Amino acid sequence: MYDLIKEFPEQLRKAIEIGEKASFKTTFTSIKNVVVSGLGGSGIGGNILSELLRDELTVPVIVNKSYFLPAFVDSSSLLILCSYSGNTEETISCAVQAIEKGLRPICITSGGKLAEIAVQNNLDLILIPSGFPPRACLGYSSTQLFFVLKHYGLTGNAFISTLKKIAVLLETEQSKVMEDAEFLAEKLVGKVIVLYAEDKYESTALRLKQQINENSKLHCWYNVIPEMNHNELVGWREVNDTLAVLILRADDEYHRNTERILFKKDVIVKLSENVYEIDAKGSDTYEKHFYLIHFGDWLSYYLAVKQGYDPSEIDVLIKLKGHMSSIQ
Repeated sequence: MYDLIKEFPEQLRKAIEIGEKASFKTTFTSIKNVVVSGLGGSGIGGNILSELLRDELTVPVIVNKSYFLPAFVDSSSLLILCSYSGNTEETISCAVQAIEKGLRPICITSGGKLAEIAVQNNLDLILIPSGFPPRACLGYSSTQLFFVLKHYGLTGNAFISTLKKIAVLLETEQSKVMEDAEFLAEKLVGKVIVLYAEDKYESTALRLKQQINENSKLHCWYNVIPEMNHNELVGWREVNDTLAVLILRADDEYHRNTERILFKKDVIVKLSENVYEIDAKGSDTYEKHFYLIHFGDWLSYYLAVKQGYDPSEIDVLIKLKGHMSSIQ
């Protein structure tokens, strides 16, 4: 896992090469919505896409993490099926439903059943490198989503140069990020971690939650501002040092959300000594998103190591998959 995280900037560059070579046969008269169907490390790219393009896209992006496609999905839907392994049963279920409805989804995978379905039905297929944990291939999978939308005229080419800049930023900051992440991890050992971020950075909080769950083998929850100010904040009323709060910050926060964050922090620090901030770096929102994601990946890695866990081990998920495959 160490090498995979460290090579993330180079993964972004390789992902751009894959995307630039991708070709598409499917055509649309009009596109009324985008639906990205995938789970876990294969689904988080859809969350990132929807956040980064929400001020640009004129059609909604829905991230589907279910066995079933929403009823509105039809021939005007740009349906993208993402499964790194190609064997995610929920995504395969959605692929079957799409074909039964006469739809032509775009498939992003490293192989498996999804690739077989794509070939058998002459669907558009983007193959990414295989043999890695899905959560370590975010660069490969998420990048392809942008290329799909670019091909269908929903976004421009600017993201390509931006992703290249992100790779440089992460390489430049890598050593400092690793140092800071390891230092912070030491303070989080044995804690239940609570993540907060402004709503425009929700995908980075969700990604970090997933990484803490899988890599660090810890419970974690997240919420966003301003939503948590309308409910969860009320739950902070008793001292609880089993919790550690991480607040993801960026200098492009909406000013009223900044005031909400400061007020919330003032409430929480009276109840827990374990309140920390992670400040995003970068010249634009794209860079800040990926900086926070990369920092979080390193944080989850060091947190696993300091607890004596193998960051790559996911035995309980493998057992679950075996259990589900035994059920008709």
